[in-house]
Amino acid sequence: MTGKRIKIMASVLAAATVMTGCGTKIYDMTDEEQQLIVNYSAYALSKHNIYQPDGMTSATEAETEEQDTSAAETETETADEKTSEKTDTGHENGNSGQSQQTAQETKPTMQTVSLAQAIGYDGLSVSYAGLTTEETYKEGSYYSMEAGAGNTYAVLMFTLSNTTGTDMNVDLFTNTGKYRAAFSGGKEYEAEGSFLTYALNTFQGTIAAGQSVDVVLLFKVPQDTVCDSVTMSVEKDNVKNLIAL
Repeated sequence: MTGKRIKIMASVLAAATVMTGCGTKIYDMTDEEQQLIVNYSAYALSKHNIYQPDGMTSATEAETEEQDTSAAETETETADEKTSEKTDTGHENGNSGQSQQTAQETKPTMQTVSLAQAIGYDGLSVSYAGLTTEETYKEGSYYSMEAGAGNTYAVLMFTLSNTTGTDMNVDLFTNTGKYRAAFSGGKEYEAEGSFLTYALNTFQGTIAAGQSVDVVLLFKVPQDTVCDSVTMSVEKDNVKNLIAL
């Protein structure tokens, strides 16, 4: 059987050699590429040739299976050890990293300013125009927002006024901060993100010289929230601005 296999392999190699003499030119490999293929081919043939008594690897079928099983078990044990080491190291480093992160985190600086100062547009005046509550807020006839069961919107109204003598391009969508409000001294809520055109946190447009635009801020709150008074803040660039309305 061994002699027959050797003859077959020799015939295949001879045919391959003859075929390279004509037809399409084979890919020219570098010496390093040829050596790599030779080494891999020799390894693969000798590893799984159970009839080979000697050479790179002398293996019986049973020994080959045993080696493969042993290698798989070794790889599994190594992977388990690495996982255990990584878990232990991660646990220790995680606590250390968390402590360092906590130490490095700084609370926002707090200051009391006007809403116009917090927004940061010179020549733009922002005046507070009151508060109302709506379970459904509508902008014109084309867009509406539902507060949902058990909730309502506290709607804060503002007027943006261009006090300069030239038109002003205002972008409060990309150049914005986190708007928060507390009602009657209660819990603080963050303003709703929305697709409203005329919202203080999403407005983009041009306000003509001397002209004004009305905008709102929506805060979703429980229906039983008392909204007799409001305190407001804007957090931007790690500075929390308390707003004097």
